[in-house]
Amino acid sequence: MTTTTPTTSSNAATCCTQATNAPSPSSGTRGSCCSATTADTGAPSSIEEIKAQVTPPEVAVARSAGFRLLLETGAPVEMTSWAAASGMNEDVLQDILDRPNVAGRVELDDQGRLLGIAGLTIEPTHHKITVDGEERWTWCALDAVGILGALESDGTIRSVDPHSGDSIEIAFQSGEPTGDAVLFILGGYDGTGARDNWCPLVNFFANRHDAEAWATERELAGEIVSIRQISEEAAALWRPVTDPTSSQAS
Repeated sequence: MTTTTPTTSSNAATCCTQATNAPSPSSGTRGSCCSATTADTGAPSSIEEIKAQVTPPEVAVARSAGFRLLLETGAPVEMTSWAAASGMNEDVLQDILDRPNVAGRVELDDQGRLLGIAGLTIEPTHHKITVDGEERWTWCALDAVGILGALESDGTIRSVDPHSGDSIEIAFQSGEPTGDAVLFILGGYDGTGARDNWCPLVNFFANRHDAEAWATERELAGEIVSIRQISEEAAALWRPVTDPTSSQAS
């Protein structure tokens, strides 16, 4: 189990220093990953890219309802149940799911039942979370941090460093991390194909060196941040999902 505290520079987001000519995942062109933080907010620029995505009200309603059902039941959600919880009929819900910018952010089985949304899934992935004693999984590392933070839950994240193979375990108390590791957050987020294209490249690492080496091998542009450093921003991204009265998630 690894809970190594990473070395950061001035407590700011650290870029993948070796990938200065890395290709952007959305454009296929090369550009620097060394964008560090955004001047007006102090948040990593990769987080600002996620914040920039606008979620229509009807999508937000369906997203929150589906998320709550998966979190509460841990089982596939029938379309009828999801539509009812969303306060809309099935045809309206299906129209929402058919939108190009929504389809890549929802996970359905071959029977059309909901398996994952807003980063939370009941299908095993590399990132397992325990939320108040219940096991679920997430599509990416940032999802795990944001969900536990927004829920203000006691829980645990268990993952694997994809470079070293080391196990990573981070405990949370009331939504706050009590240990640390680092995340590589891929740049170029545009809201499309999040589950299949973006999320597999957003991972936990035992230390900055592992994250840099992994990203450099793949010529990925993004930012390297510690869990403690990103936890508040991540929780803020997921609060509109966990608490629809507040007003952003993958």
